[in-house]
Amino acid sequence: MSVFDKALLGRVAAAPLACLLLASCGAQGGAVGAVATGHFSARHHFPVIMISWCGDSPPARIDLVSEAHQWRLTANRDFPSGVLEVDLSAPGEDWDITDASGGATYRITPGSPTTEYTLGITSAAGVDDETENDIASLRFDTETLAEEDGVYVGTHQSEEGTIISPDDFPPDC
Repeated sequence: MSVFDKALLGRVAAAPLACLLLASCGAQGGAVGAVATGHFSARHHFPVIMISWCGDSPPARIDLVSEAHQWRLTANRDFPSGVLEVDLSAPGEDWDITDASGGATYRITPGSPTTEYTLGITSAAGVDDETENDIASLRFDTETLAEEDGVYVGTHQSEEGTIISPDDFPPDC
């Protein structure tokens, strides 16, 4: 066996192990919950969201999309624990906010109480179809958050919201 064949064989043998290691460090799902206050003022503000993730990859990007608007929040740092709260109306300096064209945005507000938004939580900062919303996603409108009381939750398995008690968040991985 030539030296070239031995080197190639070593690389081929190491490939499955490398894939296993990379997969174990990636996001393994999670949940996102929009805090529903049951108060009429919730119709006019984006909610505080709670994010939980399974695995070693924290949220790096939050996408908030409707038919008329698109915002992206990109994390400026890593988050150490498995649960995080973000006020979408005022996310703070841990997040950079951009609009659909990539321009900086400093404040985001809902268009109307009945506008449906999709909230996607992703472990990668860039646009990569394989990791798109790999932590969780949720469809909601602010009218629902004004009528309910609790946490409106979506997961990596379904973006359909379910209301739960704040004490029940985060759901098990």
